Amino acid sequence: MSRGLAFTPEVIQQWNELHFEYCPPNGESKRMVQKRALAYLEPIIEQAKNQSLRENREISISIFTHENLIQSILQYYLQSNPKYAWLIQQNNTAINEILLNEHGISAVKINDDNHLRFLISEMQNESLDNYDYEQINS
Repeated sequence: MSRGLAFTPEVIQQWNELHFEYCPPNGESKRMVQKRALAYLEPIIEQAKNQSLRENREISISIFTHENLIQSILQYYLQSNPKYAWLIQQNNTAINEILLNEHGISAVKINDDNHLRFLISEMQNESLDNYDYEQINS
């Protein structure tokens, strides 16, 4: 099915009204995605908590995923209104860091893409180095 056929005005209206609960045909709602992800993540997080207590040190867990899933996970742990989960901006390759400890949950980094800064700078310099100034002057 093409996107044009899938996203009819009625579908878009339902999506806007029920964003977190809306389930497209043959797809998953954000709530369903969140539930599936948490069923997988919660045991890993619990294991990390126990290991952290046993070894008296912090344990990190890395999750690499797409925007829809990370928005759902962040919405859950940051306890924001599910209706607005889509507002949690996520650039490509963004890093999010949340801290779970005895004091609760806090956001350390959300949508951090500073790791790309050196690449952008390097690419700009490289393109200037390879630029053909002779072509401009002719």
